[in-house]
Amino acid sequence: MTFTEPDLDPDVAQARLFRDLLHEEIAVLTARIDTTRARDGRLGAEDPESRARLGEARQLVARLTARYPELRDTGRPTS
Repeated sequence: MTFTEPDLDPDVAQARLFRDLLHEEIAVLTARIDTTRARDGRLGAEDPESRARLGEARQLVARLTARYPELRDTGRPTS
């Protein structure tokens, strides 16, 4: 594997790691919300705290990609 300049930047590497962790958290929160909706059979049945955490995680990803454009279009979840 050949490393490019952004790969050597520790700030970008740390941002990439944090972004990946946030994507995992987004997947967990989304699954939790979907499960609650399916169980209760209605929209809006999800836990407001989970909804707030999901919004916060998405906002953090957006801020990271705004700060580090190198993160765009890489490492996104496939779902």
